[in-house]
Amino acid sequence: MSGCKGSRKELKPQVEEIRLQLIGLKEHAIRSLLGKPDTEELLQKSNKIYIYYINPGPKCANPSGAGDVAALAVRIDALGTVIESNILEE
Repeated sequence: MSGCKGSRKELKPQVEEIRLQLIGLKEHAIRSLLGKPDTEELLQKSNKIYIYYINPGPKCANPSGAGDVAALAVRIDALGTVIESNILEE
């Protein structure tokens, strides 16, 4: 889990710049670009959301500050196409 290693933390500005360019890409392209997601949520109608933690997330052994969670959420439709890409911060 790259989010737990903190290796994505310094990439946050680049992630903010390219997140809209992810829309329209296929699922295999996202996995090639970003790797295996830290978390995957299955939704209705075969949609799914991939979560890539930018800062160490809640599943990490030693998460950073409790309110310092940032993640890239990529929503993929039933055809395997990215339809939404957001940065979540808590």
